[in-house]
Amino acid sequence: MKIDKFFEIAAAKGIEAWQLRVSKSQAISISLFRHEIESYTVSDSQAVIAGGIVNGKFGSGRTEKMDKATFPFLADRIVKETTYNEKPEVADIFPGSEKYHKHNVFNPNLCKTPISDKLSLIKKIEDAIYAADPRVADCEVSFSERGNESEFYNSYGLKLKEKSNYFYIGAEVVMRESEETKTGYSARLANDLSEFESEAFVKELTESTGKKFGAKSIRSGKYPTLIDREVMSSLIDYFLSSAIADEVQRHSSMLEGKLNAKIASSKLTIEEKPLTKNIFFSYFDDEGVATQNKVIVKNGVLKQYFYNRETAKKDGVETTGNGSWGGGRIGTTYGNVFVKPGKIGKEELIADIKDGVYITDVMGLGTGMNSTNGDFSCQAEGFRIVDGKISEPLTLITLSGNLLKMLKDLKGFANDAKMTLDSISVASAYIKSMNIGGN
Repeated sequence: MKIDKFFEIAAAKGIEAWQLRVSKSQAISISLFRHEIESYTVSDSQAVIAGGIVNGKFGSGRTEKMDKATFPFLADRIVKETTYNEKPEVADIFPGSEKYHKHNVFNPNLCKTPISDKLSLIKKIEDAIYAADPRVADCEVSFSERGNESEFYNSYGLKLKEKSNYFYIGAEVVMRESEETKTGYSARLANDLSEFESEAFVKELTESTGKKFGAKSIRSGKYPTLIDREVMSSLIDYFLSSAIADEVQRHSSMLEGKLNAKIASSKLTIEEKPLTKNIFFSYFDDEGVATQNKVIVKNGVLKQYFYNRETAKKDGVETTGNGSWGGGRIGTTYGNVFVKPGKIGKEELIADIKDGVYITDVMGLGTGMNSTNGDFSCQAEGFRIVDGKISEPLTLITLSGNLLKMLKDLKGFANDAKMTLDSISVASAYIKSMNIGGN
């Protein structure tokens, strides 16, 4: 793509400064159901997002087409949008950071591995799931692979590029026993197939699903609670969304006015590490700002909000390199989050619980969470904890409370931290007391 051509067109249209983001991706997806290929797709996608300044106002345009008309179209969109921009402040384009921490996280071996080998792998997983437990009635196994390339340019001569790829293996199983039917799901996200352990994957899925049979409800009350790392990831995600400066400045965040205040247990430390060399690595944000590792919560004290350049100006601080640009206005995002784990296993962590609950699944958290005050209520499944041991399965229960109070009641984390699909690494958490609704 001849970027200089856009520079010429932008200048002719009266655009004073500009930035351009080019994204390309290639994807493969295979799905097996009942030993047959249910779907097989190969796709390529691309997008160009451009932004520019006209008379001190910012405008942008987006297209998925790349031809002779692309640059004139984007320039016209920028000019048109600036005429509608009524923001009083004068916009600008970021020239570039002094230093960028580049790393190569692209794994060429992944895309070189033949499709036939990837298909054989998920067939092997499917066969193993059926063989693992006679109660398995159905299962669906899928493999997805995606490669991403991103390029960033601006009128100050900044040129940034990064490339990544990953695979995703997911499996859903249906088990039946007498009149009961239980389902389970498990997934892995990585970019090195040689490190994928299919036997452990199948064992975890089938054993966790098989343990759900014979589940009952529980008497409603307050219980010491162990929250599984997958569920904890979702709760931490909601917490962090309130640390986005956009939300704070709109007065829709539960963390407004709490900067440098103790808002959680001393056991809670959260860092965002975009420079960690994994599949979520990114060394620049969508404004061309160099990313940086940062502490969000340290020993329960809120230390940092997530900023883009616009929200940082409003608060008189520096951007944190979390700008996110999907077209239109530039927002804020985060990723590669690490919650400091504990040093002991789940069994040792819950050894002092005489009568408690272990929550392994939640449903409806998206509609059951009030992001402004942190109150939440959702359906849940899990197990009882009796005399420090995980006991019989539970169903038809609800988990409710307040997210900030829950984090203040955090007694500790286990040592089973795992990077989830939300790009959050977190371990199972012991909460002093949670509201459990049952019978």
